[in-house]
Amino acid sequence: MYAIVNDRGHQYKVREGEVVRVDLLPLEKGAKVTFEEVLLVGHDGAVKVGSPRVAGAKVTGVLEDNVKGEKTISRRRIWTNKHVVRHGHRIKYSMVKIQKIEG
Repeated sequence: MYAIVNDRGHQYKVREGEVVRVDLLPLEKGAKVTFEEVLLVGHDGAVKVGSPRVAGAKVTGVLEDNVKGEKTISRRRIWTNKHVVRHGHRIKYSMVKIQKIEG
């Protein structure tokens, strides 16, 4: 069984028992997470497609950890004085273990 959920503008394909990396959630480790906006549910070849959401479907999971992604570095050269400007950042993610798909 799998589902496609929409979480704050991002769509994720999830399966039961899978760990999914989503954008940072303002919750603590071990908190329950519920995705109410389910766009598609597939089970044994049968697919339910929502318009825009599947009625009565939801995905529940547990927040396992909040982690940082890989460091991203960008460089820009200013040609007038041969100066290089360097910027870097790391995006924070939440690891959610999917427990149950209903729908």
